[in-house]
Parts: sequence; C-alpha cells; structure tokens
Amino acid sequence: MRVSYLHTEIPEITSDYLSEGDVVVRNLRSVSLTEVMDVALLTMRLALRIGIQRPQSRHEQLLPYDQDNDNLVFDCPLNSALTGRRITFLRGWKQFQSCIKGFNSLGLMAEQVLRELTAAEKLGLKEVNAIKREFLKSRKQNYSDTPDQLVFTSAEVDALTDQDLTALDLFDVMIWKAFARKTIVCSTSSNMGISLHEDLRYMQQSSVNAFGKKFYLLNISEGNLIIWCPDREADFMNKEKSDLLESLEAELPPLTKLRTYINRIQRDPGALSDAFACGGYFFPTNPQSKDEIQNLLFFSLTQIAAERKVTISALTQDPHIKETLNSLRCEIQEGKIYVDFGIEGGISGLMVPYLIMLEEVLSMPKVKALSTWNQASIGAALAAAVIADQILRNPEEMNEKTRANLTTLFPNISKFIDLKELGKDVQTRIHGLFDLANIQSLAQLLGVVVERHLSGRGTAFVGLGSSSYSNGNRCYEILKDSMEGDGSFRGKSTFHPATHTLNPFAQALIYGEDLYKIIQHTKYKALKTEAERLKFIQDHVKKSEPAGAAAMAGYLLTRLDFGNLSIMEIAYLLKLMGFTKQLFLEFSKFNPDEKGLNLFLQESYEEGVYMGDLAKNILIILDWPLQEIKRRAELEKIHSTLKYKLKPIDDFWVDNLDPLVNIYLTGDNTAQPSDTLNLTLVQQMQANEKWIQEYLEGNQRMQDEQRKFNSINWVSSSLSALSLKLNSWDKKVNRLMTRTLNNIVQKKVSEISSHPNHK
Repeated sequence: MRVSYLHTEIPEITSDYLSEGDVVVRNLRSVSLTEVMDVALLTMRLALRIGIQRPQSRHEQLLPYDQDNDNLVFDCPLNSALTGRRITFLRGWKQFQSCIKGFNSLGLMAEQVLRELTAAEKLGLKEVNAIKREFLKSRKQNYSDTPDQLVFTSAEVDALTDQDLTALDLFDVMIWKAFARKTIVCSTSSNMGISLHEDLRYMQQSSVNAFGKKFYLLNISEGNLIIWCPDREADFMNKEKSDLLESLEAELPPLTKLRTYINRIQRDPGALSDAFACGGYFFPTNPQSKDEIQNLLFFSLTQIAAERKVTISALTQDPHIKETLNSLRCEIQEGKIYVDFGIEGGISGLMVPYLIMLEEVLSMPKVKALSTWNQASIGAALAAAVIADQILRNPEEMNEKTRANLTTLFPNISKFIDLKELGKDVQTRIHGLFDLANIQSLAQLLGVVVERHLSGRGTAFVGLGSSSYSNGNRCYEILKDSMEGDGSFRGKSTFHPATHTLNPFAQALIYGEDLYKIIQHTKYKALKTEAERLKFIQDHVKKSEPAGAAAMAGYLLTRLDFGNLSIMEIAYLLKLMGFTKQLFLEFSKFNPDEKGLNLFLQESYEEGVYMGDLAKNILIILDWPLQEIKRRAELEKIHSTLKYKLKPIDDFWVDNLDPLVNIYLTGDNTAQPSDTLNLTLVQQMQANEKWIQEYLEGNQRMQDEQRKFNSINWVSSSLSALSLKLNSWDKKVNRLMTRTLNNIVQKKVSEISSHPNHK
C-alpha cells in the first residue's frame, strides 16, 4: 500500500479505480542484498578481467600509481603524526586517474553483464554455443597491419565441437554481447564519462587466447559511447576536464561523442532521449530510484511523442525504445510501461573500494575499529560504503553462491565474517563530507546546522554540488536505514562540511605525504639524473583534484571545529614538507605574490571569519623559522591530544578502541605542479630530513605516553560504557512504549468500531 495519510486501506482509492498513466511504478519486489552484492562482486571480476590487479601483500615499499600493483590503501605516517590517529588513504584505481567514478562506471556495466549471464544460464547448450560461435566469427585482428581481417574463418568456427566451445569463457562472451553493438549514453559532470571511455578501451585491449589464436573482448570498431557533459563555458566546468573530454572525442579509432549542456536540468532527459533514439543504455552519473526513473521516462517519452505526433503507447512499438526500456528492466503491457527497478548498479560498483579497504584492513593486527571518511559527491559514494558495511554485518542475507564468490574475491573478509562480527568485533563508523559551497538536500534532511562557516560565492566542486538526495531517493533510503538501525552511518553526527579554504591545504598535505614517501624509496635513491628523478615523481605523485581532496579537508575541518587540532600543527607539517607561503600559493594555482595572496584571502574570508583567519594565519606561520614553529606546534599538540580525549570525533566507546581513520581520495584530473616546484619541495624536504624523523619519533613517543592520561582514559571509558548502556536501555524503553501505545490504539479502534451505536 503506497497511499499515505490513511489509517486503513480503502479499496476504492488504493486500487486502480482511477486510470493509470502511461508510465507506472510497480512494487512487485525490492532488490535483495544478495543481488546488490552480486553486482559488486561481478564489478570486481570485471575489473580483474580488464587487467586490474588484486591487492598485493602490504609493505612499506608499495607506491601509489605503481605499474607493479593496483593497491588502494596506503599508510600515511606524516598525516598520522599530525592528527594523532593512524591515517590511511583509500585511492581509486590508477587506470581511472584514481577517480571513484571508475568503480561507478564498472558497476553499471557489471549490472548489464550480469543480466546477460543470467539470461544465458536459462538457455540450452545449443543456444549458448550459437552465441559463442557468433562471437568467434566476428573477431578481428585489432592490433595488426590488417585490423579488419577476421581471426577465424566461418569454416574454422563451424568445425568446433560443443566440447571445444567449453574452453571459451561465457563471461567473456557476455561482455561482448552486452557492449559490442549497443551504445552507452552517459549523463555526467565529466569523470563518469571519462571512466566509461576508459572501460571500453580496456575491453578493446583485453586479450582472449583460445583455439590457438589471440583476439580481444571487443574489436577496436566495437563499443560506442555518448557523453552528456558540461559545456566548456559552464560555471562548474574546468579547462582540464574540457580538454580531456575533447581529446577523447578526437581519438582514433573513434569511440566517443560529446553532447554538452549548460544547465544540469537538461542533462538526464537529454541523455535518456539519446538512448531511446539508438536503443542504447542510459547510464546516469547519479543512481536513480524507481520513482526518479518513472519521472525521467515520462518526461522524455512525452517529448518524443509530441515530436512524432503519436502517443506514448505507440512509442512502445519502436524497437529502439523497447530495447532501452528492456535494459532498464521495464515491462511493456498493453501500451503501458511498468517500472519495477531503479538504476542502482553504480552503488554496487562503488561498494568495491570499501570491500578492498576492508580486505586489507582486516588482515592488519590489532585493528578493533575503523572510521571511514567519504566525500558525499553523488550520494552513491557514501551510500555504497554504508550498504557494503550493512551487508557484511548481516552475512546471513547472502545466499550460498554469493558467499562462495565473496570467498574467492575477498578471502580475508569471508574468513572474518565466518568467525566474527563486523560492527562488534571491529567497530565501524562511516562519515560523509559535503561541499559547503552548495546547500545539499541531504544536509537539510539530516538537520545539519553549520554555525561557523559560510558557503561563500565559490562554485561547488564538480561532483560535490549534487542535488541527488531527496525523499524516495535510493541513496537516502540506505543512509536512513543505517541511521535507524544503529549502522555505520549515524546521521548528522557523522555528516560534516568541507570548505574551499581548507581544500588546498588538504591537497598540499596529501601531496607532501606522497612526495616524502617517494624520495625515501630505494628506487628513487638509485636514480642517477635529475630528469630520471623528476620522471619518477611525476609517475607516482599526483595532486588530487578539489573533489578528490574533499574528504581530507572535511576531516581536518571537523577536527579544528571540535577543538582537537590546531592550525599551528598543520602549518608545522606543511613547513616540514617544504612549503612556504609562496610555494603554497603556487601549488594552489594562485600567483605567488601580493596579488595572489590577496585573492586567496578574499575567497577565504567569503567563507566566514574562521576560514579567513585560518588562511591568513597559516600563511603567516609558513614564513616563520622552522624552529619557532616546531616549539609552538609541540605545545599545541599536547592541548590537541588532551582535548581529543574530552571530545573525540566518534563515540567514546569507538574512539577508545583507537580506530584506524580511512580517508577516501577520489581523482587527480587537475593541473599538476611544475618540475621546478617539485624540485624545490624535494630539496626542502631533504634539508628537513632530521626534523621529519624527530617529528615521526615524537608522535610515537606521544602514543607511548598515553598512559599519563590514565585518569582521562578511565573516566571516558566509564562514561562511554554507561552512555552505551543508557542508550541501549533508552531504545528498549522507546520500542516497548511504542508497541504498547500502538496496541492500545488498535484495541480502542476495535472497541469503537464494533460498538452497536457506531455506524
């Protein structure tokens, strides 16, 4: 029963008494958690198939963006020393410039491949082998002097027996069946389209070896993509993204076409109309609920019907429109379109980085709690981490086949949930960060109030200005379930703003962390020439784009606003990393002079006096002597450490477990520092080597001296235990009270309605 504001069901209203529209939402069934996990696991399998590697065993010599591995979790000793917590960065795959949309795009593709696999499993052997033969007969010599030449003759394929064809992996064939001849139409702010283009190129480069020959999942003439992306003149677009997108369209052999928009309202309806025109897939950058899909379908089909001067019912006979509706799992009955599902494969794909992170973290010794910080760019990034955590907290929701696939792909996770409980033996909290330059509907729904900071006039970072959170939105439903069920996301207490002022400081701290890691590496030290060393740095150290550093900026801002971190501590680490006021301005793409300084400060003060003073004071401090900053920072560190005991970020009982703080970094599609700047930072770091070692050793001493705070630890532990018991008791009382009152109401209704005088 979907009708609201009624106490009892009224058939004359709740049935189909009134005529339905042409596009109707049905609620026959919901997507199960097993199905959600199935798409996530197939996303990982698809990633492995196109050449992405499983995480290697963790060791200190692992480097970001290394060609030898695709690990995503990296320890951050310098930022750990800054914050007094063990910090790790969770990156995206280098194949997608570390962008989280790589997971999103593969998830949407995996959802379609899974549908093809499921359909193939219902076919007989003869029908399956017919598809395999069609695949083989269409293979061409992708990378040769004769790229249009067929790999197999028809006679060679026809000569293969049913037994021979079992050697050809059905998974490979279904990838081809899904994407060789159908166009993907993507609506995006940019990164999603870039990732889909890369997905298809990787499929064109992924080889198959069978029957003594080598060929590829897709021919170089197969796969088509239309990207609906922001126009170069749109205020939320940047030059780097526009240049990159245009270069994709210019690539040979051709694969991608661009459609541009100025207003985001044009984006999804326009992309869906394009999909209808060619019978292609509609891949929106934001997950869409059933209700949202129904609205989009009605809007687009109404426009098309008006242009063709026909009814929506007549459009359902168009083979291209039928093909697209089928890909959306819609059903056509007597000219009506029934919407049974939303587009949620992107959420499943975005579960993968959280699963990879857990796979590594659960193998670490003494990890009893995990605090994950995720920029809430499209809703799906945050919701995916939350639902992945939820499923693993309730492993009985997965069927036997799904559990087996989980064991194959993520053995550490599988072993853990066989013996222990996530959320109990390892406590988990997931925090979301939103861009303060845009008032997000999720922040409004959660009742988040930002008192100290203003939104300013800065344009929201691309991807961080989403309005995809709303009532009825699948991402919000996931978060709401977690909030109400004591899951990893706890609502407004775990949802925080990120400001544009702190973002370049976060970018600098991330960059400096990686740069120091590189110059300590044995491979770097073995290089003989400056050119070789610069090339090594360029290959392994990337400046995060603004949206990519948002989670780090939000974490720092939360610590500052809670009063358990000092700007003197931030300035000291930046100074150790080699930054001066001028170098920081240059790194942040401001002129390293008085004009650039004034512009940076002007933009900072537009976000309020707290951000303005923060920017001004850190830049002043960066020009102080290192010894003076060190002396003051060490005093500030003592205050921060003690105040963290009084006001931790997570619940007392979680914080007392010393949680590992895992921070998402998402994307490096931005202008990178110059060689001159890199050389200067390296020289400064090398000059500060003794100071940096003292800094790291001092952090270790501070952790070892935590016993000096035994009285604080004992009080906070006792109070947190009491708070936990009271919280549990309060919930039990509330549940009991609610059930009791509901029973009283039902009883009274029955008494009154059955009374003889009641008509």
